[in-house]
Amino acid sequence: MQNKKGFTIVELLAVIVVLAIIIVIAQTAITAILNQGHKNTQEDMQNSLKEAAITYVVGQFYLEKCSVAFSNEVNNNHNISNASNSANSKCNKIISVGTLKNAGTFEDKRGYCKDTDQVLVYKYNDGVNSEYRAFVSDSACTNL
Repeated sequence: MQNKKGFTIVELLAVIVVLAIIIVIAQTAITAILNQGHKNTQEDMQNSLKEAAITYVVGQFYLEKCSVAFSNEVNNNHNISNASNSANSKCNKIISVGTLKNAGTFEDKRGYCKDTDQVLVYKYNDGVNSEYRAFVSDSACTNL
């Protein structure tokens, strides 16, 4: 009987296939984690942007109370482009990220948000209470 040392080609191929499967699974998991991180970062930036816009508008402008219908339109249609042209334009203000950065109310050191991204700030009214609310489109702050 001969004394064999080493591995056969079949054994090496089996190890390579197993390693490839492990790498694919790990890459899929890592990609999912990174995507979730990007999504969380975008949501955090959008929330910061909303807060900064409300702070800026409260200090700079007087807004009348918006109707419940206007608020529902903003929330349901997710569209701020027609807001300033609506009959309720005295109850809302569209502010750009660039304006907020220049005013010092919003900081974006990594450049996630474009200066042209916009925030709609409006004075919501439910008939009893009113409060300032902000809306940012899903496409804002996506430079991750």
